[in-house]
Amino acid sequence: MHNDTLSQLHLLHLDKSKADGRYAVANLDGFIASIWAIIPILDLLSSTVFFVKNTQAQYMIVNKTLKARLDIEHDSQIIGKTPAQMFGDKQGGEYMAQDLKVLEGVSIVDRLELHTYPSGKLGWCMTHKFPIYNHNNQVVAMVGVSIDIDKDNGHQLKNHEKLAIAIDYMKDHAEHKLTIGELAKQTGLSISRLERLFRSVLQLSPQQMLQKIRLEKAIDLLKNTKQSVVEIALQCGYADHSAFSRQFKQLTGLSPSDFRKRLT
Repeated sequence: MHNDTLSQLHLLHLDKSKADGRYAVANLDGFIASIWAIIPILDLLSSTVFFVKNTQAQYMIVNKTLKARLDIEHDSQIIGKTPAQMFGDKQGGEYMAQDLKVLEGVSIVDRLELHTYPSGKLGWCMTHKFPIYNHNNQVVAMVGVSIDIDKDNGHQLKNHEKLAIAIDYMKDHAEHKLTIGELAKQTGLSISRLERLFRSVLQLSPQQMLQKIRLEKAIDLLKNTKQSVVEIALQCGYADHSAFSRQFKQLTGLSPSDFRKRLT
């Protein structure tokens, strides 16, 4: 998992309550100042997007990685703006709705997402977002981290034959209903052992890997065929195209139709 990255939040003048797991700051200005002090370090994390937003979901601080993916150079081009302004109404609106839930006190942990940036880049990541409280239990800001998932798993799978078997089986049967028990049977591992192997090597659960495989297949079909969304949904293991569209939008911030338009 990405606990090493997340565990460093206490260095940013954050106190984590043992009772409810909330992150609190004694002074918001001091917290913001501490972030600015380490931005040169956060800028070195080329595979990690980092940001802080205020209670209106406007960017207060971003690292260099996010600016690069948005194809901008200066803080003035993003500070004070919302995701809707930076990513467009549809995709940005989805991110905005997500942020507003966080600002109501709902943390997001280990959320698999495919980010599509105005620069044209696509990238799988694991997203974490946390509300930041003051000592009066009021949400005063939020922190977000999106950590890239390695695109090329080949070098990892060379040393994990059982994992490779499971992933190949997922790819070959993506259009069918698959269970963790079925995957475990194919590999000769217990369900718990298979789940631990996925998380320790790929930082994904088996369910998240299957979602990723199915979405990548869907994107390929949206890009390279004229098949309808209903037809693509069936080929990607969804009997209900509405469920497919909801899942697609949750992972990408766009509906399948809007994503196809983005690709053309």
